[in-house]
Amino acid sequence: MFLHKVEIIHRLASSGDWVVRSDVNMKGSLSLALCAIGLGWLFPSPSTAAVPPTAPETVAGRSSSFQIAQAIAVTDIEVMPTVNGLTLNLVSDQPLSVGNTRTVGDALVIDVPGATLALSDLDAAEQFSPADGIALVQVSSSPSGVEVRITGTEGPPTVDVISTTGGISLAVEPGVAAAEADTEAINLFVTATRTEEDVLNVPRSITIINREEIDQQRQLTSNLVDILGKLVPGLGPPTLQSSVRAQSLRGRVALILIDGVPQNPNSNFFTELNTVDIDLIDRIEIVRGPSAIYGDGATGGIINIITRSATDQPVEFDLGASVSTGLSRVTEDGFSYGLKAGVAGSGDRLDGRLLLSYDITNSFFDADGDRIPPNGVADTDRFGLLGKVGYNFTDEQRLELTYNYYSEDLDNTEFVTDRAVLDEEDPEKARSIRVGEVDYEEDPQQINHVVNLTYRHENLLSSQFDAQLYFRDTELRQRFADLRGNTFGFPELWQTSLDSTEWGARLQFDTNISDRFSVVWGADYGREENSRPVLISDVATFEESNALRIVDRRGQTPDFDITTLGLFAQATWEINDQLQLSGGLRYDNFDVSVEDTILAFDRFNNPLREGGDIDADDVSFNVGVIYSPAPQVSLFANFAQGFSIPEIGINAAFNVPREADLSDDFSLEPQQVDSFEIGARVEFGRIQASLSGFYNESELGNSLIVNDDGFAEFGRAPQRNYGFEATLDWQPSDVWRLGGYVSWNEGEFENEDGDFVALSTLEVQPIKVGFYIENDTTSTWTNRLQLLAVGNRDRAFDDEVDAFEAEGYITFDLISSLKLGPGRLRLGVENLLNNQYIPISSQERFGGTAERRFAAPGIRLTVGYSATF
Repeated sequence: MFLHKVEIIHRLASSGDWVVRSDVNMKGSLSLALCAIGLGWLFPSPSTAAVPPTAPETVAGRSSSFQIAQAIAVTDIEVMPTVNGLTLNLVSDQPLSVGNTRTVGDALVIDVPGATLALSDLDAAEQFSPADGIALVQVSSSPSGVEVRITGTEGPPTVDVISTTGGISLAVEPGVAAAEADTEAINLFVTATRTEEDVLNVPRSITIINREEIDQQRQLTSNLVDILGKLVPGLGPPTLQSSVRAQSLRGRVALILIDGVPQNPNSNFFTELNTVDIDLIDRIEIVRGPSAIYGDGATGGIINIITRSATDQPVEFDLGASVSTGLSRVTEDGFSYGLKAGVAGSGDRLDGRLLLSYDITNSFFDADGDRIPPNGVADTDRFGLLGKVGYNFTDEQRLELTYNYYSEDLDNTEFVTDRAVLDEEDPEKARSIRVGEVDYEEDPQQINHVVNLTYRHENLLSSQFDAQLYFRDTELRQRFADLRGNTFGFPELWQTSLDSTEWGARLQFDTNISDRFSVVWGADYGREENSRPVLISDVATFEESNALRIVDRRGQTPDFDITTLGLFAQATWEINDQLQLSGGLRYDNFDVSVEDTILAFDRFNNPLREGGDIDADDVSFNVGVIYSPAPQVSLFANFAQGFSIPEIGINAAFNVPREADLSDDFSLEPQQVDSFEIGARVEFGRIQASLSGFYNESELGNSLIVNDDGFAEFGRAPQRNYGFEATLDWQPSDVWRLGGYVSWNEGEFENEDGDFVALSTLEVQPIKVGFYIENDTTSTWTNRLQLLAVGNRDRAFDDEVDAFEAEGYITFDLISSLKLGPGRLRLGVENLLNNQYIPISSQERFGGTAERRFAAPGIRLTVGYSATF
């Protein structure tokens, strides 16, 4: 145990220096010290605005170099409304000049060098709502003179300087047009309708996570699963693993897209969010609730990951580096590192981007300082590559090719999970045990390739035409499982794996029938080939040399392929400026071919699973209405259906009797989800809020029961889900931002007795609350403190669906960002208070699965710098 000295020095330009020094015990109370530092950042010392000049400051007995006596005194501030805005006069006995100007949010900031404030009326330095379109005028001291900050209600104002014999006069006009253009750019949304649309015109609950938010959260974790779990209402809390198991969207499965390309293999490996490096992402769009616009089983909603595009600059470079470590226990193998480098450019017709990212993530330690076993995030190396090139044939035609490569090396440790916990009656958490370097014949890793070719013609057949041809290839081999001496009939040493490929095409037309009526119509086609071999290794060789030598390959599930065809049409009718009606339908056809396969896990004492064919098709409908009583208010209601087929391989391997016909088995029948939702969105200047409630049901849900041995059993039964979500963001001033959300959902399925009982917590996660407060401490320094609270859930335990009760927890994170040179220096502290807890996704692991009961990482510190120039 050692001591860490923290020294904070904060210099105030006009009021002197103060210094705080404290010695902090690293393991015991460093988290509290960091929390105090964070609160100091978020609540800085009061501004020195409008303070009369004082005597020159002295530091360590020497006179300061800042000489107030040489400055021109501003004795009065006059604000006079005009027809176009207002006139602002800084009164002095000598002329003043304007220095640098800049915009910060909705404010225009003007430097007046060589001036100082000597006001008889201090209230004149801060005037609220002095004219229409102007929210605030502030005049304050700055290190170089005086700073004038004029905040518009809808955007940064414009200013003309008027010459005067004494002081300075500024003619100010509100910046409405600039604000409207900025709002339009920010609020465009494409996933819900497959075309660009303002969020206020979408009759769905949606979330947009932009590049700035991604960079911000990147300072806490590079795991996209956890970032989305913190930021997205309706989505389960962070799993703190690479898996989305126990992270549903409104209690059902979400469709994951990268630039519109499906990433969900028909398997239950739950790694579809680990298919792109976070540094390659431009923004993420989330549609909550089932959707007929994309199909592909989007019964819970859609998460569309949009990669970074080219730049409009001739050349642009992107560089970044970071280092992180746990602070509950500091060791050499607990440090992690990240690097990214890229270049983008644009010419007359050709543009493109090349971006590479590499992360070395070493061991994680929980809040007690104990090593967490490898969990898919810790002890993993990641590499991402994005290549994008586009060519504009004409002003109306563009062709773009994107290649996204992502790999995870899962063999970055000599530790494995200690199976001794399986012999304990009630183990608290999984533990690590050192076994030395394991010699794999086929290394554990995940590799994902996405190739995406798109073509756009903005005026073909009086429509905007978009065509997409894509290919996805996912290869996954997991770390070895050690079941030596098991009595389940399983292999003793083995690795599960996945080999899934999909190629497909999308064609769509966006046709404007009139100024107020448009139709989006087209077709989707895809074909997936899916194989899940189990790699069985020789026990004697492993015990002799720690080497895994594969002696047999059998299927975890049967091999199969799926061909899908979807036809869709979606119409939007703007009845008037206040009322919009939309609706459409989609036809989906699934054709599945299952091969004869020798299975590795012989549950039925018959390893041969005979194949067969499965056909399914249906039509899905959706209709939505939006009423806008004012331009800033959007009230919406919608009915939407989602159509999907269940996981073919697992059902065919474990839930369908060997003598049964696959084409006519209850477990493999598709499900249709009917969803109802109502909600409201408002954007009143500095306040943005939303509220929605939903209810959905299906005759054939996918229900899970966690038995007393800790294993999940799969079933099909009528299912219903319901809940609500509320969000609020408020910018009370130019330098403060705060907000959060509440997300609650529940669900039931019908049991064998005909009663509705609670869905498992694997499918419906507890109530989740997020909150943040953010401050621009200076013009270049921003700090954010955020909270995540996850509640308890015992309904499934009380209904004897789960053999565990979900226990809630609260975490705090701190993010600090300082503009430095061409980029930003960022500091992130995750789990600021060093809270010891088990994530919801790991609480269901007990009994025969207790070796995966992973604790959450303790307090972690990340420091990084990134720049675009």
